[in-house]
Amino acid sequence: MARGGNSRQTRKNPPGTFGGARDGLQIYWNGATVRQWDAWIEAIPRSSIEQTWAYGEAFVGVTPYMPAHGVVYRGANPVAIVQVVEWRVGGTVRIAKIVRGPLFFEDISESEKISALGLIRDRYALARLDLLLWTPEIEESPEAEGLFRRMSLRRVVTGYSSVWLDLRRDEADLRRDLHQKWRNQLVRAEAENLRVRLGHSGASLEWLLTRHEGHRRRRRLRAPAAPFVLAISLSERNKQSTLAFTAHAGSEPISAILLFRHGRTATYYIAWTGPEGRRRNAHNLLLWQAVKELKSRGVHWLDLGGVDGLSMPGVSRFKVGMGGRLFTLAGTFM
Repeated sequence: MARGGNSRQTRKNPPGTFGGARDGLQIYWNGATVRQWDAWIEAIPRSSIEQTWAYGEAFVGVTPYMPAHGVVYRGANPVAIVQVVEWRVGGTVRIAKIVRGPLFFEDISESEKISALGLIRDRYALARLDLLLWTPEIEESPEAEGLFRRMSLRRVVTGYSSVWLDLRRDEADLRRDLHQKWRNQLVRAEAENLRVRLGHSGASLEWLLTRHEGHRRRRRLRAPAAPFVLAISLSERNKQSTLAFTAHAGSEPISAILLFRHGRTATYYIAWTGPEGRRRNAHNLLLWQAVKELKSRGVHWLDLGGVDGLSMPGVSRFKVGMGGRLFTLAGTFM
């Protein structure tokens, strides 16, 4: 698929419902197609799973929320995209959630980013009984909090943290940057004669989702439910965007991980490892195999998912041990 400016289908009259203009930018709502959205996700250097079309469609099947798609244009060229999920309660109150959006193209200035945020904010007003919960894809800083305060939004939840792993580096450099304990576990796993299989649907995905859901319910984890995860996979236009890696000891699966690819980015989404998998460090082997597979497919960035040292200290240490860059978003604003 083409990247950069070539993938942005320019138009004299942007499609959708006009939502306002600021400082030379205009926003249009619900005029994009899934093919356009996927092309724009491909063109954006680093994207989030929550802003993909498939993620929004997953809400339709298992929640009362419906996705809305906004595109910010400079003239005929898009410079930012945002996916919102909205729920009309009783036909009057509208609850709207923006998670890790908007996403910006490379050729947008900082002042234009601020104007784009304002255009998105204009869609929702308390006077119209709109309740907006917004977790922007903006890293934590005093400036970010001040910006949202000026838009009459206050932070109600502290920032989400994760780890970015830069896959543009050589494999040898990525391996060298693994923390020593993580690398030692990988070496032991490689000596265990485990077989790793990659699947995109079917039995491998079902096996993982069944165990993930059982673990989630038993531990009462705040993790995505299996029906929602499956809905994302089923909504993917490119079925190879779902990557389920399973480690086998002999004929028995002992560990599995699921990643979603979106453009030049992938997200490590869920995993399950049993006692035998933990003993053999299968999880390390699976993630390392995933890194190599993603690199071969031209993926530049891997989002390792949520990091929380208080509620998930072991999982967080494991993710940080891959040697990526820890980041924290500005928070959730209302």
